Amino acid sequence: GIESLTVFYGTVRDYIDPHYAKDSYYKQSSGKENCFFSIIHGKIHRNKELLSDENSIAKGMKKMKKYLKTPRVLRRATLLAMLPVFFLAGCGQKTECEKSIDTAMGTVISQTVYVTGNSATTTNSKINEKITDVLLQKLNDLEQKELSWRLESAEVARINAAAGEGQNSVSPAMAEWLGRCRQISEESAGAFDVSIGRLSRLWDIDTWAAAGDSGDYELPRQEEIAEALATTGWQKIQLEQQADGDSVSIPAEMQLDLGAVGKGVALDEILKTLEAHPEVSGAVISVGGSILTYGSKPEGGAWQIAVTDPLDPSESVGVLTLDGGHCVSTSGDYERYVEVDGVRYHHILDPRTGSPAHSDVAGVTIVTKDGFLSDALSTACFVLGQEEGQQLLEKYDAEGLFIDHEGTITMTEGMRQYFHLSNSQK
Repeated sequence: GIESLTVFYGTVRDYIDPHYAKDSYYKQSSGKENCFFSIIHGKIHRNKELLSDENSIAKGMKKMKKYLKTPRVLRRATLLAMLPVFFLAGCGQKTECEKSIDTAMGTVISQTVYVTGNSATTTNSKINEKITDVLLQKLNDLEQKELSWRLESAEVARINAAAGEGQNSVSPAMAEWLGRCRQISEESAGAFDVSIGRLSRLWDIDTWAAAGDSGDYELPRQEEIAEALATTGWQKIQLEQQADGDSVSIPAEMQLDLGAVGKGVALDEILKTLEAHPEVSGAVISVGGSILTYGSKPEGGAWQIAVTDPLDPSESVGVLTLDGGHCVSTSGDYERYVEVDGVRYHHILDPRTGSPAHSDVAGVTIVTKDGFLSDALSTACFVLGQEEGQQLLEKYDAEGLFIDHEGTITMTEGMRQYFHLSNSQK
């Protein structure tokens, strides 16, 4: 059975913050039992259907849609009745299986972790603490201490608050992340840029898309876009390495937003934590749709990750078959958007124009063994389009799959060893 499925391009935003409640489908399965979830304005709904193979996904999703039309009271009763099955199904007799669905870092976190025993960890020295709880705390710490531009306690927020004030000390991790961001910005000719914080706030598509009604949305005026665009520029992010530590400076008015690499950073940190837990034999973990495979399944065989059709999110175009140690990230134009006068404006901005990106692809899926790269490259390749995107991937020895607006699939040569079309696409 398919262990974990990507089902959207982009993220399901944090339902702790009402601004980021967002409708989106999420799927996960255990063995032969596929469990379908829908994150609807912060509530997890579930429809269970026994499926014998991967090609039954579409049938299950149709049942999910029918299920969501039932009264809310009945849906909640169904969810409560099925939760014990969700947490127990598919776990082997000899290997314990920990599962959880929660939120952190502004997105939905799904974890399936196989544990072969208990041992004190290098991170907390607690014997019987669930690894899923350890990982969730790691992600919360990452958001609160490092990546958030909203929380004053986070390093990114402190850098933004000190814009125009010269060099400010940063952690070695932050210096590394910003250095890698600058490199990808240069290699992509500016198609990727974390200095677009003011542009993101100006368009504010996340908030409006979460509300589900863009009727009153007002497009930014061209002069507003030009003003915000003038505050961006990856070249203006100055990093210095000195004997007493690393520091960074950004110009006045510039605001950083590491959302384009946040999920990838999370996957890398999760991997480090899993490696510090010798009792973990395998795991598949989704951070807002970015997937990490780790180790192996108890029954053997590769991990399988379904790739959603961006033209019809209820369908998958195929499946990635991956060993442990891979990261999968996606970007696309349909998951968060507003419509004005019949025109769709999605959330992925082109740093070169200051407006939603226009390229020849509707969705991009990237496979690497580096979470940071998979996340950053998926954004850059979506902005660049298929031809320039593939050229960028060659520089990083990464694999990619591109789906254009007609549904045509193009992929790198190396991706062919991982990707297999679903029957409906053959």
